[in-house]
Amino acid sequence: MTLNTNEFSFFTEKTLLFLMIFDQKGNVCEVNKRCEVIFKLPKDEIKGQSIYNFLLDDEESIFRNTISLLYQNKEQISKTFGFATLASDAILYIKFDLIYSEDRIYAFGIDVTQEHEEHRLLKSLSSLTKTGAWHYDPINDNVYFSDECYHLHDLEVGTSLNMLEALHYYPEASRERIKNYWDNLIDHGISYDYVDQIITKKGNKKWIRVIGEAIKHKDKVIFVNGCFSDITEQQNYVEQLKYNEETKKLALKGIRSGLFDHEIKTNMVFYSKDFRRMLGLPIDTDFVPEAAFRKMIHPEDAQEAMERHKANLQKTGYHYFNHYRLKHLDGQYRHYEVYGYRKKNNEGETIRMIGNLIDVHQKKINERTIIEDKSRLAAMVNNGFSYTILLNTSGEILMADEDSINIIKRDFNVDPTTTTCRFIDVMPVNFKNTFANEFNEALKGNTAKKEIERTTRKGAVQWLESKYTPIKDENNSINAVLVSFHDITEQKTAELAIKEAHLKEQELSNLKSNILSNFSHEIRTPLNGIMTICNMLLLEEENPGDRKKLSAFLDESKERLLATINNLSHYSEIETIQKNLNYVEVDMNYTVETSFREYRHFANSKNLDYILKLDERCPSANIDEDIFSTALNNIIHNSIKYTDTGKVMVKVKDEKSTVKISIKDSGIGIGKDNLKKIFDPFIQESIGLSRKYEGTGIGLSLSKRYIEILGGKIKVTSKLNEGTKFVITIPKNI
Repeated sequence: MTLNTNEFSFFTEKTLLFLMIFDQKGNVCEVNKRCEVIFKLPKDEIKGQSIYNFLLDDEESIFRNTISLLYQNKEQISKTFGFATLASDAILYIKFDLIYSEDRIYAFGIDVTQEHEEHRLLKSLSSLTKTGAWHYDPINDNVYFSDECYHLHDLEVGTSLNMLEALHYYPEASRERIKNYWDNLIDHGISYDYVDQIITKKGNKKWIRVIGEAIKHKDKVIFVNGCFSDITEQQNYVEQLKYNEETKKLALKGIRSGLFDHEIKTNMVFYSKDFRRMLGLPIDTDFVPEAAFRKMIHPEDAQEAMERHKANLQKTGYHYFNHYRLKHLDGQYRHYEVYGYRKKNNEGETIRMIGNLIDVHQKKINERTIIEDKSRLAAMVNNGFSYTILLNTSGEILMADEDSINIIKRDFNVDPTTTTCRFIDVMPVNFKNTFANEFNEALKGNTAKKEIERTTRKGAVQWLESKYTPIKDENNSINAVLVSFHDITEQKTAELAIKEAHLKEQELSNLKSNILSNFSHEIRTPLNGIMTICNMLLLEEENPGDRKKLSAFLDESKERLLATINNLSHYSEIETIQKNLNYVEVDMNYTVETSFREYRHFANSKNLDYILKLDERCPSANIDEDIFSTALNNIIHNSIKYTDTGKVMVKVKDEKSTVKISIKDSGIGIGKDNLKKIFDPFIQESIGLSRKYEGTGIGLSLSKRYIEILGGKIKVTSKLNEGTKFVITIPKNI
């Protein structure tokens, strides 16, 4: 667009813009009156001047390049230039829209001096405070980051970065929370201000404070302003303060001490809050009168404590030490030691003292306990029933009971309490054969025992048990060996008597077993004859039906009687079995399955669900297979016999050091009263002449004995009319 002189003059009167026309060399052809503000000259004197006379030095090359571009491209350019007025009392920044037309450049400008200064100030402030600004246009999804935002993330300025990418600089645990802040800002306009940690592009950890604020139009977010601030130094400082404070508190708690600050002139003392609370001193005041503190000192300690206090204040040097007992809030007195540092004036008088009170109550108790223990030890050594001698690691006598000392004095003419001597040099000859070996075992940390037979001076036989016990220090190192000789003559005599009694008991037991065995044999032999004769008579019975019934009854009675006699026979053989066990390693799955198969026909005859569950790990155990199978057979047979409907399940389970076999049925169950005595011989849940289930009741008792012989256990749980469960636990290695 081209303006003539009249049009230009009219236009300049109606606008507040700075209007100029330049030629290609930068000479001013025309200006409006407002330009007088820039040049501090009347506009008529401005004409013909070169624009370069007024531009700042740094701006001159930029202006020349801008004019060159206009002449080449003929496109509008917007630029801000700084001008120094002729009076040199100010710098003005003018933002121009520059247009080329007919070898002339038309410039329309607006004063942006204040905004420019604010921008420069903000840029300097951002650099000093490590704060970066950002803007976001959610409608067009455009984002702007200031240079400091890039520096904060250790990125090159201008690096492509959006809000989603910026989220990955946070620790994974924080990302969901940060995203919620962002979503609430964009969707609802809720501003946020949070502190968190980021890991920069270079792997540096930084603490940042982030602020985001929405600008809304008609309740819709149309723009977002925000900033990032690097607060790493501040945060580290705060964390260090917290750590130091925590360390101080832990240290004070660990030594149970109380800090104090004593102002001598006023006799007021400051104590830490926790210490005041512990002693029952006022919490709401920082300083406590010294007189109030003195009242808490134990009456027996008060006078001496005050004398030491006065002496401390008058002595040379700067350190202070005292000790006494203090009364706590709970009414108990505890021992304290006081350590302080004294501040003096120019005359050498103590004017202030700072230090702490350290709880040494347990230390005092330990010291008293050591003294008492030494006294008790001496009493025990001298009044015990054995000879006791304490040796160092070289075998030298450190301490001994009075009787041992008297014997050594009598036989060797040496007093071990005044003369250093080795025990091996002052012991009876028949003790020396074993001493070296047992003493060396004790030095290795093992307690060693040995029985020694000796003849006394009067010719009597005496048995002594020698015991070598290692004594360890606080570092678990052996520093002494305690040797004791206990008179076991009576014990040895009693052991001989017990052996004789045991032999007699064994003879009686063998006699009993022989009687039971003979009893079993004497019954079985005539019983076989009776059964043979009965069968012959039954064959002469004319009625075939009756003859068959009689034969069945006879067989049943025979089996019952034989089972009873067999169990009695097994009882008579238990002791023999214990002495002749044949332990072998067996596959428990196979052994249990064998017993299970033996009673499948019996279970099928009663239409029961007969179930076997084996362990896939195929556990094995070291057992006598014969007596284990006998025990298991009795229990399985019992479960089937007492179950009319339902199921019987046998299960094998492998455990760490044992194998468990459970037998569970849905039978008649066992009453609470009979459950405790179910393993007693001849006991059944159904008893009396009218009982439904026949049997001797001896099978479970025998099974229990066999399982226990194998080192195992058997337990039973049951409810009447709901079923019974037996659990056998067998160790894998007895």
